[in-house]
Amino acid sequence: MGHISGGMKVAAVIRRYPATIEVFLARGCPDMRRGFFSVMARLMSVRRAAHFHGLELEALLRSLNEAARDAARGDAAARPGT
Repeated sequence: MGHISGGMKVAAVIRRYPATIEVFLARGCPDMRRGFFSVMARLMSVRRAAHFHGLELEALLRSLNEAARDAARGDAAARPGT
């Protein structure tokens, strides 16, 4: 699993780690998978999204990475032979 950083585009994070959408939504961000927001997510970095929504970047990154890591663990546990 990779590491989510502030310079990554929001859409790339959500596409690669789908569980992270819940982190964004829980912090008051719009659903960036739909409509106008999906366009903005392709252009906006995680750092910029945090700033725009008044979120502390390091806390957001910790939560995003934790969600991605937990989802990867769950996927690995669901695969036979792992």
